[in-house]
Amino acid sequence: MSHPWDIEGKWSVSPYGWDPEVRKEFPLMRNKIAIRDDTFREGDHCIGYRMSFEDKIELLRLTVEMGVEEIDIGGPTLHKTEYDLSGALKASGIKVRKTARIFGNKKADFRREIDICMESGADNLRIVLMYLNEQKVLDEIEKLPAIFDYVHSQHKTTISWAISDTPRAPMHLIRKVYEAGLKAGGDKAGINDTFGIATPGVMRYLTRTIREMLPDDMPLKAHCHNTYGLATANTIACAEGGATELDCCINGYGDEAGNASLEEVAVALEALYGVNTGLNLKLMNKYSKLAEEKGKMPIQAFKAVVGENAFLRPMLIWSGVNMARESWMLHEPLDPECVGAESTVVFGPAQSLEDEPIEVKFKDLGVPCTPEKLIKVREIAEALLKEEKTVKIRAHKYLTESEIEDIIRKIA
Repeated sequence: MSHPWDIEGKWSVSPYGWDPEVRKEFPLMRNKIAIRDDTFREGDHCIGYRMSFEDKIELLRLTVEMGVEEIDIGGPTLHKTEYDLSGALKASGIKVRKTARIFGNKKADFRREIDICMESGADNLRIVLMYLNEQKVLDEIEKLPAIFDYVHSQHKTTISWAISDTPRAPMHLIRKVYEAGLKAGGDKAGINDTFGIATPGVMRYLTRTIREMLPDDMPLKAHCHNTYGLATANTIACAEGGATELDCCINGYGDEAGNASLEEVAVALEALYGVNTGLNLKLMNKYSKLAEEKGKMPIQAFKAVVGENAFLRPMLIWSGVNMARESWMLHEPLDPECVGAESTVVFGPAQSLEDEPIEVKFKDLGVPCTPEKLIKVREIAEALLKEEKTVKIRAHKYLTESEIEDIIRKIA
């Protein structure tokens, strides 16, 4: 009998994830949760990750093929590159919802700001009230009715709202922000761990609290950064708290320590919770590698789901069992084919070059093994492992302030 936690050709995970005693801890979690691809905004802020508009369009075609329905294109009124990218994506004809950010501050005409975003190619908008101090947020709240009305009446589109740095904002201010947004006619709410300073427990609590302020059918988007290495866990916690859309970047690309990894979040939701993300997971490794190739930003070898080592199995023999080929369970924790990868047996760790693993390979090949041959194979393998390998990388990932200062001095 097949169970959602043990599916041949997909995964074999803990059945406790479906236990009612566990599930009662997150009663607001949805059966279907959308993944919003933030790679085209936050990924662009990743130091060293740069690519042409043509490459971004190629990347977007793949992410849309994978099933992503909405992306974030940043602030077209703030950065010319984001305005130009929005136009290029619009001209590509790729069918995907494009969200642009407006700022609505006192120094700018929010009407012109909205018009520019829509002209650039956006088809829906978002505003984040910046929590720099409480009074600033209260001032921004006052403008929400006029902003929302202009978006709805003049452009017939939707707008989401949120407060930045939600985990450090006082609860009374959080309540005012969401109550004001609802009253003004907001279409979607958001929760932001802007600086990656929360724990999963905190994000679950805050998401649940905000979720309970909103109509049940109103979308709630979560956005988490990776300062403490918890972006994926915090994003999953937001899903447990009732978020219906999750911001993610392929390979975790983003400014500073990055953002929630799209591949980790999507596969965890599908395999560990039985949540439908609507994504074709088989394209996940292809998307990861294309982003890595085009952006020339390597990812760590031992990264979950898409790292080079994710499905490399060292040739180890333990108690007569070939650990690379056999398992104690019927199905693998995550079948590599499920995410468009393949399992490969390798020799590298010291234990894989002991006598028994090498003897097994002699036997597999039908070649007689002698102590002398065994030693020779090990010596050659060790020598190959010590060979230096040239890896082509970008000459400069970034320029320091002093380097820019030197350039300015030279041309002055």
